[in-house]
Amino acid sequence: MASLVIITAPVHPFMVDSLKENGFDLVYEPAISYDQLADIIGNATGLIVTTRLKIDAAILDKGVQLKWIGRLGSGMELIDVDYAHTKGIECVSSPEGNCTTVGEHTLGMVLSLMNRIHSAYGEIKNGQWIRDANRADELSGKTVGIIGLGNTGSAFAKVLQGFDVKILVHDLYKTGFETEQIKAASLAQIQEEASIISLHLPLTELTFHYANDAFFSACKQKPYFISTCRGQVTDTAAVLKALNNQLVRGVGLDVLENEHLATYHPSEKVQLQALLAFPNFLATPHIAGYSHEAYYKMAKIVLEKLAII
Repeated sequence: MASLVIITAPVHPFMVDSLKENGFDLVYEPAISYDQLADIIGNATGLIVTTRLKIDAAILDKGVQLKWIGRLGSGMELIDVDYAHTKGIECVSSPEGNCTTVGEHTLGMVLSLMNRIHSAYGEIKNGQWIRDANRADELSGKTVGIIGLGNTGSAFAKVLQGFDVKILVHDLYKTGFETEQIKAASLAQIQEEASIISLHLPLTELTFHYANDAFFSACKQKPYFISTCRGQVTDTAAVLKALNNQLVRGVGLDVLENEHLATYHPSEKVQLQALLAFPNFLATPHIAGYSHEAYYKMAKIVLEKLAII
């Protein structure tokens, strides 16, 4: 009898084809709910997930035959990895697969904000041809602060190295990464010197609302602030206050605390509309790591780590 793999999210055809070629039976349900997964996980050997479903102890207890979990992308906060390991379940992710596109997307947000690209385009769509108010800030010559030098932070640093910028990196766990252009720094030094600050942190108890009122108040250069990591690392109310009080020159978010816009209650709707009213605010729908190339590479890397291909 073939082993069963449940795929709970859209995946590149390469993953489907490779699993079938290696003798697995598949349940491909990209919209499966938590309860629906709980009903069928007892028959599964493998599970493929993204950021949509919480794989907690309760559902792991139902996976009595489960041998492995493959996470497409980075961040394991929705999987109880420690508990899974006590049950002999291998857990792998593929942050190497989408880090390049996150780095490029982050740079794109920086350049769009600094060159007023998205806001000027919106004005032209409204019949306005405004030049002086859209005078750009050059990236060259600036200091860029990167907080978190994991896969995506490293990818952002890599694409920045073609620019004449000083790169300050704050990471509590990394050493030995300094070059002529990239220097280790404290958070306080980044807040003191950086004209651009980009977050590349996992979501943990320590990083929840890392970018809060105190964070923005300590930024001396009125920086461009970018986050492509996890929505709850940034306090949305603090971002709005920073924009209102001109503590930042612009904000680019690929992630929100609540990304299910249809579920917003009235206060959340008001908050989001207030953010979107700022011409120096830019948001994208959690697509920084979602390029066509990353879609394939994430699938391939998960299968390689599981020794399936």
